[in-house]
Amino acid sequence: MNKILLLILCLHGSIFLSAQEYVVLGKVVNKDSQPLEFVEVVLLNEDAMIVQGKLTNEEGEFNIETQKGKYSIRILKLGDILYTQNLEINTDIDLGIIKVEAIHTLKEVVILAEKKLIEKKSDRLVFHVENSIVASTGTGFDILQKVPGIRIQGDDIHIIGKSAIKVLVNTKLIPLSNQDLSDYLKTLDGDTISKIEVITNPPAKYEAEGNSGLVNIVLKKVKTDNFGGNIKSTYKQATYLTGYLGGNIQYQKNKVSLFAAINSGYGSIQPVEANTFFNPTQIWDTENRIRYFTKAISSRAGIDYDVSRKSSLGIQYLGSIGAPDIKEKTRTNIINNESKEIDSLLRTDAISDREVKYHSLNVHYKTAFDSIGKNMSADVDYFTYKNTFSRLNTTNSFLSDDSFIEGSTDIFKSFSNQNIQTISSAIDFEWPTTHVDFAFGGKVSFIKTDNNTAAFNFLENQFLMNENLSNIFKYRENIQALYVSMNKSIKKWDFKLGLRIEATQTQGNSKTLAQVQNNEYVRVFPTLYLLYSPHENHSYAFSYGKRIARPNYLSLNPFRWFNNPYSFTEGNPFLQPSFTDNFEVSHLFSDNLNTALYFSKTNNGSSQVTFSNPATNIQATRWRNFLDEYSIGFSQSYTFDTISWLESYAQLDLNYSRITSDIPDTISEQDGFNFNFSVDNSFFFNAKKTFFGELNFWYASSGVDGVDILSESYNLDLGLKAWFLDKKILASLAITDILRTNQSIIKTTVNSVKQAYQNYYDRRQLRIALTYNFKNNRIRSRTKKFSNEEERNRANNN
Repeated sequence: MNKILLLILCLHGSIFLSAQEYVVLGKVVNKDSQPLEFVEVVLLNEDAMIVQGKLTNEEGEFNIETQKGKYSIRILKLGDILYTQNLEINTDIDLGIIKVEAIHTLKEVVILAEKKLIEKKSDRLVFHVENSIVASTGTGFDILQKVPGIRIQGDDIHIIGKSAIKVLVNTKLIPLSNQDLSDYLKTLDGDTISKIEVITNPPAKYEAEGNSGLVNIVLKKVKTDNFGGNIKSTYKQATYLTGYLGGNIQYQKNKVSLFAAINSGYGSIQPVEANTFFNPTQIWDTENRIRYFTKAISSRAGIDYDVSRKSSLGIQYLGSIGAPDIKEKTRTNIINNESKEIDSLLRTDAISDREVKYHSLNVHYKTAFDSIGKNMSADVDYFTYKNTFSRLNTTNSFLSDDSFIEGSTDIFKSFSNQNIQTISSAIDFEWPTTHVDFAFGGKVSFIKTDNNTAAFNFLENQFLMNENLSNIFKYRENIQALYVSMNKSIKKWDFKLGLRIEATQTQGNSKTLAQVQNNEYVRVFPTLYLLYSPHENHSYAFSYGKRIARPNYLSLNPFRWFNNPYSFTEGNPFLQPSFTDNFEVSHLFSDNLNTALYFSKTNNGSSQVTFSNPATNIQATRWRNFLDEYSIGFSQSYTFDTISWLESYAQLDLNYSRITSDIPDTISEQDGFNFNFSVDNSFFFNAKKTFFGELNFWYASSGVDGVDILSESYNLDLGLKAWFLDKKILASLAITDILRTNQSIIKTTVNSVKQAYQNYYDRRQLRIALTYNFKNNRIRSRTKKFSNEEERNRANNN
């Protein structure tokens, strides 16, 4: 760790010594002390030649970077000179407030500039919410449905071509996933969002973990002190009812910024999971009706304090306590292959009691070295996660006439305790210079996971411990990372190059089995971005990035989850990480039509494989590293908004993938095409666009996924939304998956046994939501990224 910090300081010092530029800054106001925006500020050399120029921002501020020498600074508006001053620059100069008075007043001149909806930058695509109809008519979640490259199905958010997504707000990572993330985004008022940035290949600054993209939501600036928040309730009716209630408050005044939020959910859904195994002499046909319970409360709170004009210090807490219990009723028909008649059947009742807790604490500090962007930020994090689990299975066997087979009852009980603790720290520098903009930094993390599992069979009227199915498993993982990136613009070209180095040490120790697995590796993760903009209507971009996917903690746990005496799922403590290379070429036409061609190659990929033994009829689902995969795809998106009462966003994706497997029991190779299409429509019923309807549809063709073959599926949603009381109250009504078609059939073959799965996760739902925003809606949120985000995401996948 000392060597890493020393290297970072050396990088810091070398860049500082090579930077010989100085900064001239100030603020331009009129005679009434109001800031003047878009005023031209130029710097002239001794030959009266302009060497640098800037426009003032919305606060009237400017900063100009230049070399040592004698200059004249001049402030102009519409060609008129408002101010001039001679300067000798040999250090940074702050001119303070410059009060000017316009020489002429321009009358009856209207300047029309076309506002961009979509903008392409070297490492990201920017969707300008302010220039879209949806800006003031929905939530952050609604807006994401209109952003190119993002696919939303139900509450699941993905970037096309990626396996997952991470969401940032004002560059600060939101430490939530799945349902929690979508619920958070639904609390963001679209009117507070300025733009959304889609980053398909994350730069070197971000962890190399996961084949995921980033979405950065940029909020509008708040110019005044404020207090406000909202309260939201949601009624969701699927097979069963689920209710949600939550709220948040935010306060910002002078140097202090506070926020707090609490959310709760209670209810359940009932998915149905069905599978069929075609053994040589018998067909095992299983239907499992599962009731997943939601009983949880979560909270977030934090405070930031501006120590000085350039420095801030803050602390943030995140926590959640839940009891996501599960009840199951499983029926398995055992069918004779020749007669096609039922020989016998199994009925299993299972009850799973769970308690899940996590707490996370973050301390962060940021300081600016100057006014042109040189800054440093540091984070220290502590995270603890505890998952306590107990499960009771009772299985009975019956004859084909449904008569009970005496002595067939099998009762099995299992327990599992999982404890995860992580400590991590990160430091980041941004260092723009005259020629190149640098960013560099590092991170260290220390992860400790303890798993204790115990299994008991009910024999002779008592539970007796099954030593073969019990285990104590300990996992340790330490990661050290360094990165540097450089950004340069030359006329119509933008270049960005990054390099991240991560060293990882892991140890998996099964105390019961006396097995220890040590693993150490150092990997380099380069990133490259090119952007060429030959014309205002055309932008061409290329990006490349290398990623790593480490196993989540659940997949490493050897605990066995039994559906019945013949079927179980277990983790693999010896899983290895996989590596992916991502390439993308894209074209943006007329700030709307976005086209992308992408390619990815994954080595040593892992997945779950179900092995069926025809001799014992045991179905064992295990995690394995066995896949090498490459895929190439084409995507396109377009927003139609030329009609005042309609906004329609269409997106399509076509990709071809090919996999090879090194498990002899599976197919050795497979390839095929996948096609996805979606269209989201908003119909506005009044001029203010405060009352509108939604009709959203998506279609997924049959295709392939790893060693599996997928059938087609599609989904239709309808909804109504309305704002009341000057947008203080938002009421919404939606029916999702109206046709109950958001499901597909999955087929595969393992050990010469054909398998078929058809799961439906209770997605046809009626949702009614009411949100009340109090005080003003323009709330300043300073939610902070946690430097241990990667570790907590892997825990949240449990």
